[in-house]
Amino acid sequence: MPDKIITDRLILRPYQDADADVLMVGFNDYDIVKWLSRPPYPFTRADVRLTNEDGSSRWPNVAAMEYAGCMVGSISSHPHLGFWLLQRFWGMGLATEAGRAMIRAVFTGTTCPKLASGYFEGNLASARVLQKLGFAETERGMHHCQPQMKDLPFVGLELCRTDWEAAQ
Repeated sequence: MPDKIITDRLILRPYQDADADVLMVGFNDYDIVKWLSRPPYPFTRADVRLTNEDGSSRWPNVAAMEYAGCMVGSISSHPHLGFWLLQRFWGMGLATEAGRAMIRAVFTGTTCPKLASGYFEGNLASARVLQKLGFAETERGMHHCQPQMKDLPFVGLELCRTDWEAAQ
């Protein structure tokens, strides 16, 4: 991922230590994390380790979404596209905007042939975003959801570079 990706409304950038408070809010909002597979719930200060001692990111393929000067969520890239937003920013098209920018960065800056993504059944908002981004369903099955501490029905998706290029 480039150091910074700028869109019309967003800056996608590496996590900074100052983002810890937003992560604490977002990852302790059950309506957000119930749709994510990995973060522990509840999320504690001990879980917030954004940078290494040398200042480099511990999560190099994850970008903070900055809107109007504030972190409002994050998006991951290669090899899996995933995202979340604070609730007060839902419905504004920010996830779609961030997704388009991240996909462009991956497909123009790497040789990655495809991106994977997916959502837990019932997460209609993420399903709509991923559909707008051009992802196609590849599988259905069960996937572990750490915040819910159980396996849930999951829809796996892919976006191939050739399909993305054809749509440009």
